[in-house]
Amino acid sequence: MTKILPWYKQFWPWFLLFFPVATVIACSIFVYIAFTNTPDMVVDDYYKKGKAINLDLAKFDKAKALYLHGDLKINEDTVSFKFTKGDNKNVPSLKVSFYHKTIKSNDFTLMLTKNGNGEFTGLTDKIIDGRFTVFIEPFDSIWKLKETIKLPYDKAFKISPKYK
Repeated sequence: MTKILPWYKQFWPWFLLFFPVATVIACSIFVYIAFTNTPDMVVDDYYKKGKAINLDLAKFDKAKALYLHGDLKINEDTVSFKFTKGDNKNVPSLKVSFYHKTIKSNDFTLMLTKNGNGEFTGLTDKIIDGRFTVFIEPFDSIWKLKETIKLPYDKAFKISPKYK
């Protein structure tokens, strides 16, 4: 006579239970990851964000109206900007914001002050390397210029308003 083993000592019940249990464990891990790593790009109030975008577009249009052009030069520890065209008489200082394309911790902002040569300069202690979107605006934020740059770069970047 053949001895019948209890179900928990047999191979097939454990083999058939393995896949559903493994699926439940994997789903639990994925749900945990999804709730603990929320993305930064989700915005709660889309209406306010849309209004802010429209205000920014108006600032870019103001830069076009003033016909602002300039050269942005970035050395190891110095950032400088010099206007080449446009109405820039009442600009005592500039705010230059660097936004890295992928790494938020590399974002930073500098205040550039005008020197005797009419050039705006500022010092940084950060190593500026990679692809950045640069926003240049006066202290009172009346107008705004934007350019995408890739560093390191030996020459000056030509910054101009985007004309359509």
